[in-house]
Amino acid sequence: MQSNKLTYLVVENAPDVCEGIIRRMDEFTNWHSLGYCLGVKETVQKIENEKPQLVFLDWSLNGGSAYEVLQTIQNLPKYNPYIIFNTGYQKDNPEIPQEIINNYKVDKYLIKPLWENLRTNLAAYLLAAEEKINLHKTKDKSIWITDDNGHKILINLEEIICIVQHPTEQRSRNVFFTSKDKQITLPLQWQKIYDLLKNNEVNFFVTKHRSHLVVKKHIEKFEKPFVRMKGLTAFKIDVVKENCSAFEDWLLL
Repeated sequence: MQSNKLTYLVVENAPDVCEGIIRRMDEFTNWHSLGYCLGVKETVQKIENEKPQLVFLDWSLNGGSAYEVLQTIQNLPKYNPYIIFNTGYQKDNPEIPQEIINNYKVDKYLIKPLWENLRTNLAAYLLAAEEKINLHKTKDKSIWITDDNGHKILINLEEIICIVQHPTEQRSRNVFFTSKDKQITLPLQWQKIYDLLKNNEVNFFVTKHRSHLVVKKHIEKFEKPFVRMKGLTAFKIDVVKENCSAFEDWLLL
């Protein structure tokens, strides 16, 4: 797969409907399927971990309804996927449109059966989804952060090349940026760093647990087991043996 693939998730309590949507999506080669989920619990976990850019969401799910999924999406910081909501229960539950439209952000509201609608409009829906994704990507990712000296510094998360463990200070991490010779030291726990990058949609890989990570867009080349980063000639980062296979798969996404 190429690095510019967009991701989608199908959420529906009927496996045959899930598979039907995925078959129709196969025609659009710039989209990559994250599979499908049948119930609320697995959907919430998948969305929190993968953050698909497009979600096909049915109202009726195993263990609950779309409301719980939409609430999860709404509560995730800086996460705003394109949502194609659908239901076959509107006649029996006339409150669904009012609840969905007034309280949640969905981009398309469809009534089942889906197939004729998708045959006619799926390409247009995907174009609108791409426009929304591109608009979101252009938003500034600058934040204020406190360094190890207690100084407030404005940084752009898009400019982070890699983050490595400080060689002598166990609680500190060195952050390298695209700007030549720019480096700061942060007294942040690794998990907080992971969460910060993930919540701001920075595509990174932990090359060694609690030791170093790299940002995909700034990788120059991978000479197994070493990663060379653009503009960072001072050193190369090693991918530990147990992570090499997953790292190679990640590079292809």
